[in-house]
Amino acid sequence: MLKVYADKNGKAVFHCPHCGFVTNFDASAYRDRDSRIRIKCRCGESMTMLVEFREYYRRSVSLAGRCTVHRTREELEIKVRDLSMSGLSFSIESPMVEESTVLQIGDVVTVRFRLDSPPENLIQRMALVRNIRSGTIGAKFARSEYDKELGFYLLH
Repeated sequence: MLKVYADKNGKAVFHCPHCGFVTNFDASAYRDRDSRIRIKCRCGESMTMLVEFREYYRRSVSLAGRCTVHRTREELEIKVRDLSMSGLSFSIESPMVEESTVLQIGDVVTVRFRLDSPPENLIQRMALVRNIRSGTIGAKFARSEYDKELGFYLLH
């Protein structure tokens, strides 16, 4: 299913995977109800599109890093799976460690990882574990400070 992200004002961009046609549209009418919509592109192709409303754009990544769990002082190897200005999701890569025994919802962690584009800036942020699902941990950054390097990375 095609996924489209709408910003906080409800604006979204449709990009047809068949012909490459791109257009902006107002998705705010779908904010408070099922956001799966059936659309037909001008090229004639029909598809189902899921509109997700997020305050910040989320980018899929694969970045190696480290995580310190403040409660236990345990140091873990992680793989950052996606990233936004407000948080990230990651999986634990440390051998012989299960996230269900090491991390709990509400834990405060410090995550450290390098971005994969030059100059490979080091990002180090405190975060609060919000959810743990199927081997993936979702965390929200503790402070909503603007990070110039992270912002630039997410836009390119």
